[in-house]
Parts: sequence; structure tokens; C-alpha cells
Amino acid sequence: MRIFAHRGVSAHLPENTQAAFARAIELGVDGIELDVHLSADNVPVVIHDDTADRTTNGTGSISEFTARELGLLDAGAGQPVPTLAQVLEMAAGKLWVNIELKDADSVEPVVQVVNLIPGLDWFASSADWAALAELRRLLPEATIYPLCVGNLDKLALTDAGVDAGKQFAGRGLPTAIDFALKQGAQGLSVWEGGLDQDDIVTIHEAGLLAWVWTVNDPARARKLMEMGADAICTDDPELLQQALQFAALDR
Repeated sequence: MRIFAHRGVSAHLPENTQAAFARAIELGVDGIELDVHLSADNVPVVIHDDTADRTTNGTGSISEFTARELGLLDAGAGQPVPTLAQVLEMAAGKLWVNIELKDADSVEPVVQVVNLIPGLDWFASSADWAALAELRRLLPEATIYPLCVGNLDKLALTDAGVDAGKQFAGRGLPTAIDFALKQGAQGLSVWEGGLDQDDIVTIHEAGLLAWVWTVNDPARARKLMEMGADAICTDDPELLQQALQFAALDR
């Protein structure tokens, strides 16, 4: 089972920064996950929220800052908000990159950037499935993973599941599988909440890979490995690396 560092090693370093991604490279994980928004000058930048407020010392919409201005903000521990190109240049030839597209507007600028980075292994995920369809239109060979949740009926049994169900309304497993097959996706990027053996079997029977987010509990990671998940995304990859290594030795 592959391990991806969610926004880099975000449990210990500022999320979506070059320092967090550099640590993931040092750990030798399989890949990193990052989020992309467009700056005022149409440059893809790596930050999760559409505002600077939560993760930097700035305030306001990301779309109101130029890439240079974002690079002058402090995203934690003196780290700037990086451009997508800066992070991809770090990662090329070293590990996979999951680029999470926030909307369809960012697709063409992202394609322009990835086409300039030699030796890059990457794929795209998104909760905005229109963005993935647009990516496949512009770059038919692109690998895509629609973001979704598992069985909505099971999720309704917990408060967190209810919230996820509302956020991903209409994007449960059957709908996601249908979209993935029509778009030629390689797999699904599925929230770990409520995900069970039957869900993973359903995904695999459709000929798709099960890529699970965001898993920080070692016991849950071991269980997902036993269930046949193909990859997990985690804030603390070093912790899960150790847990899964021990689990493999116990077999």
C-alpha cells in the first residue's frame, strides 16, 4: 500500500510548504498531495484555502494576491506560499504528486505548468468533477481520481458522516464509479470515514484503485491495508510508515 504525505508532512511542518514537501522526500514516501489555487496574475500556487487567513500571516482572497505577494507571506516557520512550479521541480524524479484541483478555472494554467517539468509523475484529484473532465479534455492522457465518499447510508450513522454526506451530496460511491469509468479514471480518492471492506471490493470490481484520505491513526491504516486499499494519504507519513512496516513483519 502506497503512502502519500497530505499537504506534505503537515503533522509536523507548515502545510503545503516547501519544508513540508522536502521532509516527505527525505522520508522516501511514495508521493505528496497538494492543493492549487490561482493567484491574481493567474499563477497556480500551493495553498489549501481560497483565502490566506488560516495558514498565513496575510488576509484576503488568494485571487487578490499576485504570486510574488504570496511568496512574501509567512505560511508558518518563515515558509512562503510556493508556486506549483516550485514544488513540482522539487518532486520531479523523486516521488508522485497528487495535484488537487479546486475548480475548473485552474486546469489550463496547471496543465501549462506540468508540461514544463521534465520527469514528473503526477495525477489530479478533485471534488469538482467538472475540473477533472476539463483536464481530460485538455490532456487526454492525464490520470484522474474523483474525490468522493463511500456509502452515504452508512455515513449517515455518525455526525462526521452526516457532514461529509452534505459536503459530497450526489458524490457517493455509485455515482463516483460511474463518473470515473466514463472519464477513464484510474481510481477513486475516497474519504476514510465509514469506508469498509465491501466499499473497497466494489471499487476494485469496477477496475479502479482505492486511494483513501486522510488517515492518521496507525490502527486504521493497518486495517485499510488488510482491506486492500491501494494508497493512503496522511498528515504523519513517518508514523504510518513505521506502523505498516511492523504490520508487514507480523504477517
